Amino acid sequence: MGIRRLALLCLFVSFSIISFAQKGTLKGLVTDLKTKEPLVGATIMLEGTTKGIITDFDGNYELPNIDPGTYTVRCSFISYETKLTENIVIKAGQPTELNVQLGESTVEIGDVKVVAKANRESESMLLVEQKNAVVATQAIGAQEISRKGASDAEAAVTKVSGISKQEGVKNVFVRGLGDRFNSTSLNGFPVPSEDPEYKNISLDFFGSDIIKAVNVSKVFDASMTGDVGGAEININSKELVGSSEFNVGVSASANTNTYNADFLLPDGVSSFGFAQNTESPTSGDTYSFANSLDPSSQDLQIGKGLSFSGGKRFSVGANKNPLNFYLIGNYSTDFSYTDGVTRQTTTTGTIYRDQTTTEYEKNSLHFATANVNYSFNKYDLTYNFLAIHSANQSLRDDLGLNTNSFTDDEAGNTGLVRRQQINDNTLLVNQLQLKKEINSRIAASAGVAYNYTNGKEPDRRVNYLASNGENIIQPLKGSGNQHRFFGDLKENDINALANVTYKLTDDSEKISSVEIGYRGRFLNDEYNASAWDNQWQTSNPPQLDLNDFSLDAIFNQEGFAAGKFANNNYKVLTYSVDKTIHSGYVLLNYQLTEKLIANLGVKVDKVDITVDYDLDLNDQSPAKSSPPIDELYLLPSLNLKYNLNDKNALRLGASKTYTLPQSKEISPMLYEGPQWASQGNEDLVPSTNYNVDLKWDYYMTPGELISITVFGKLIQDPISKVEIASANGYQSYGNIAEEAKLGGVEVEIRKDIFATGEETRKKLSTGINFSYIKTGVTLSNASGSLPLDFTNTKSELEGASPILANGDLSYQYKSNNFEFNSTVVANYFSDRIYAIGVGGYNDIEENGLVTLDFISSVKIKNHWGVSFKAKNLLDPDFELTRKPASEGAEPTVLRSYKKGINLSLGLSYEF
Repeated sequence: MGIRRLALLCLFVSFSIISFAQKGTLKGLVTDLKTKEPLVGATIMLEGTTKGIITDFDGNYELPNIDPGTYTVRCSFISYETKLTENIVIKAGQPTELNVQLGESTVEIGDVKVVAKANRESESMLLVEQKNAVVATQAIGAQEISRKGASDAEAAVTKVSGISKQEGVKNVFVRGLGDRFNSTSLNGFPVPSEDPEYKNISLDFFGSDIIKAVNVSKVFDASMTGDVGGAEININSKELVGSSEFNVGVSASANTNTYNADFLLPDGVSSFGFAQNTESPTSGDTYSFANSLDPSSQDLQIGKGLSFSGGKRFSVGANKNPLNFYLIGNYSTDFSYTDGVTRQTTTTGTIYRDQTTTEYEKNSLHFATANVNYSFNKYDLTYNFLAIHSANQSLRDDLGLNTNSFTDDEAGNTGLVRRQQINDNTLLVNQLQLKKEINSRIAASAGVAYNYTNGKEPDRRVNYLASNGENIIQPLKGSGNQHRFFGDLKENDINALANVTYKLTDDSEKISSVEIGYRGRFLNDEYNASAWDNQWQTSNPPQLDLNDFSLDAIFNQEGFAAGKFANNNYKVLTYSVDKTIHSGYVLLNYQLTEKLIANLGVKVDKVDITVDYDLDLNDQSPAKSSPPIDELYLLPSLNLKYNLNDKNALRLGASKTYTLPQSKEISPMLYEGPQWASQGNEDLVPSTNYNVDLKWDYYMTPGELISITVFGKLIQDPISKVEIASANGYQSYGNIAEEAKLGGVEVEIRKDIFATGEETRKKLSTGINFSYIKTGVTLSNASGSLPLDFTNTKSELEGASPILANGDLSYQYKSNNFEFNSTVVANYFSDRIYAIGVGGYNDIEENGLVTLDFISSVKIKNHWGVSFKAKNLLDPDFELTRKPASEGAEPTVLRSYKKGINLSLGLSYEF
């Protein structure tokens, strides 16, 4: 019996070997017809089968296990003509070689010649660019953004290693460095901020619909901006790919927190999401505020979205020069609701503020973008226009103990603080850029951009209502307890750039070149604010029912005329900032050997910043000026790339950069937020940064990567947010030390777990990135006139999480008429410093947490698309805590809330 089984086994193995030997193999090289360069990621398919493969980083492919026979082979690639090769004979046990040259994709429509453009939205294309670049860079394209469910540029960049988002703070932290250390640009031109509190424009302005790709440069060369220490984040807006395109989409969204909430919103925004009544009254002789103090109420909050995108390519003139138009429009709304706690403590840990906090928020977003591109006689002319408008309505109620605000012991020092706020922001961007290929060695580029930003905070309403018995409240007397505030920021930003590149050789195998360039930026900020005090005057304020009250019933023209409350324009604030930066640079790319390439550069920046301010126009005193910043920077950079082999590369980067204080940080204006007030420090000085990176990349296949980076930074005169010990408590900004040091390691892995058939037919893939960041600073109390008195002598940098991790698991299935994608995305950050403590106050920390998202999409017959997103599935507690005052004690939770789970469903159609 055993001999029979052994014989059968041998027969089976022999048959399997023979069967395998009867298979054939198809292999070859795919190149560009004109340049002869290999095409990475081209698709090879056997017609009538599901067998296929894509080319590797050298343009090679090898498709095994093919049944013997005669086939038609289809070779395709984005922006190239698909090529069919017939009568390819596959023989058993023998390789068949087929080399393919693909030419430019053109379509004749009458007399119009349509020329396709390469698609920089794909993950494989961006990975190829990353592989070929001398300077280490990272990018996330539209395909990856869609797959991971990122709704905007901010969400997109947090998927990149070393980048995280701090709750309650706009924009991102890169390697532990916050907003002031980073730089944001659109299509290579800087973009100003819409908020006086920040240097960079809010990245969530840029919805995923307008993004082609987001490039993140954490290593710098001389052609980049000098005012950067963390990363230069450049958003590339979408443009036409192919000959024509038109898409429409609708979506609906909901948050589990808002589903049953009796939702309150401040008055003053139209149903289409535009702020109304944005101007402050001109006189206090009458009570003439147009917006109501009583919020509107609604039961069900369903966010909505409407979008379209489309473009077409035309041919112009006898030479049929390509002219491309591309337009995108979008309107969306979303809602959020949180219910948590807010606390504050004394230096000994005694809680003097302990309130339940409910916050309602609605955001409306409108944007439109246009791209026009015209190519003629080796010129390439591009115009980009972008208009973004957002209106955010928020209402926050803090109910409970606050001994600083409510001092009536009989009422238990308790009450309600209602804050109603509207932020209405508009950004207009105009960019014009011309590129010229003068000859085979010389290319030139020049461009200009004009940006206009208007950030309005119209009629912020804050009312302090003291408790006077169970469920009874009344207006709190005293100055500033019933006030309204109007703020308006206008920014005019002009940018110019020009460069000439000269190739040192005609050898296409070498990339040696010299680039000379100039960048100029001319920015003016004008901020005006007006505050009104409706201080209650009578001895017996009216009694109100906590559960059902109307402030309009007591704060009105009739009450003002009767002398019940004042209407004083008690504070008018202005500041003006003029910033001029002239930057010239020389950049040399030189191929030292076949494997070693050097990128050497030097940049000279001339920086002039002046700040004029008046903190109270009513006192008739002359305007004041902060000390001007007048600096000349010499900024060298060095980048080396060594190709170990075709799939492995080492990159070394070293550079010197600087970090300027933000406009508001050097203007001593006090801005009152819902939890913290903040005030500038006119004695701030710029920071100087020394950066070094060493990176190893292993490109396994066109879609797979292992990357390890070791980095370090030395920052002289680091700037940080600090908590100031005072009666009311506020935050400011200081040069907290002579120097700060940080270093760490980043690991990124992209791996296909399995792939069957054509590469995108059935595929399970994963992406993981991990960062360990170590920061350290020995604190110094010397920061000009700012009363710094650090509680501890050493600290980590504000916003720096020691551990960051992101991971995703994606499944893709694709057939001729059906495509399915599903992704699970997880993010983690560890505990980090939110504000450094002074005057006996310990540091405030943001507690680490894990978030989990699920994204799924279906595309049917290349036309219909359905998408579903479930974000923040774990719904963790977002917490700020203060370290305990004594050893062994528990930290005090200063802020805690849940955000709820966000659910959205979208439907789209592609014509």
